[in-house]
Amino acid sequence: MNIAPMRTVADPAVSYLPHMRSPANWITLAGLAAGLAAGLVVVSRGALWEVAALVGAAMVADLLDGAVARRTGTASAFGHGFDSLADTVSFGAVPAFAAWSAQLHQLGAAGFAAAMLWGIAVAARLALYLVRGHQPVNRGLPCPPAGVALAALAASGAPTGWVLAAAVALSAAMLAPVPVPVTFALKELSHAPDANPLADHQAAGAVRVSR
Repeated sequence: MNIAPMRTVADPAVSYLPHMRSPANWITLAGLAAGLAAGLVVVSRGALWEVAALVGAAMVADLLDGAVARRTGTASAFGHGFDSLADTVSFGAVPAFAAWSAQLHQLGAAGFAAAMLWGIAVAARLALYLVRGHQPVNRGLPCPPAGVALAALAASGAPTGWVLAAAVALSAAMLAPVPVPVTFALKELSHAPDANPLADHQAAGAVRVSR
């Protein structure tokens, strides 16, 4: 009976450890940690200004990781995917939880629907960015500034109606296929200009991405 030899070297396709040699992925990890911490603060103490500050810290990490990956030549499909998953937590789940905890719960089903819409909009935007990569023209509002805005509005004690309107409007802005000024597109500009970040991944041969 033939027995396949045991692998002694980590395969980047199946192990995350080789990818953590990149400083950019450690920055992404720091941003994810800030987002997770913000979520824990929401459910434990409800100190919403701390939540807004942590979401802001996650945005700073999100601006830096792509730039560092590009400058150090360590951009990868893993890093791109890791970044998008971290953003789903920091700018999708956490702002929705903060707005629900502070104001939206007072509206019952309408508030619940607005919080759900927010999370879905962020996830859909990040899924599209994950497969399309950097585009010459940014379309739609990037989710980091949108997440910070909603978290800060919730922390400010704004009227419930304002928070509901902001959640719906910002969700629509994130999904809108309209050009956004460069000043709001720092997230996209910080990444390596690869239209298909998954193209060189061995499991992505069937993926077809157009500009």
